[in-house]
Amino acid sequence: MAPASAPRAPVVPLLLALALSLAAPSPLLAQPSSPFDAIADDAARGAIRTIIADAAERGLPTAPLVTKVREGLAKKASPDRIRYATAQLLDRLAIASGAIAPTRSSDELTAAADALQAGIPVSTLRDMRALWPARPLTVPLGVLSEMVANGVSRAVATRRVRELLVKGANTTQFAALGTSVRSDIAAGLAPDAAMELRSKGVLSLIESQAAFGLTNEAPRRPPDRN
Repeated sequence: MAPASAPRAPVVPLLLALALSLAAPSPLLAQPSSPFDAIADDAARGAIRTIIADAAERGLPTAPLVTKVREGLAKKASPDRIRYATAQLLDRLAIASGAIAPTRSSDELTAAADALQAGIPVSTLRDMRALWPARPLTVPLGVLSEMVANGVSRAVATRRVRELLVKGANTTQFAALGTSVRSDIAAGLAPDAAMELRSKGVLSLIESQAAFGLTNEAPRRPPDRN
């Protein structure tokens, strides 16, 4: 097992890729190469199918649940352990759905569920949604979870991410923050110190842009005149 302070694999680029890949709907339950067939235990296989069906009926994304099953199979986990992990993920998705409502995408909801697993409280998710009511929280939530996974204390990570949300940091800046902090930790800087240093750098950039009357939002495409 790797030491607790060892940096984890990056998740923000994966979240950005996932946001694009989930744009096209996929009938997961009807896939011919269903992972459920690889589960030897009939009772566990049936229970997992029921969990997936329940998620679909409740309007929750099934993609992360199917991924959880595949991960369990890849790790050669027991059927009962796969069933338990899938059920726990469904519970987190349901809680996350209420916390960041109105949820706009599967990947945003999955990021919120991952944050809950990282120990981020529901109250923080609600606060983040209140701060960004009309923008997807996928990347900020991903950065928050990643920072905690890399050893940054939850208090420091939450405070700094919240401050960046308030100041209007964009998703590109959040993603760059995660990359920079991860690199600093790999180079030997204490996780909390790295988070403090890099977040202050982003805040300084935002303040400089504001001083010159520059917006931190992505430029909008002019309307077609055809």
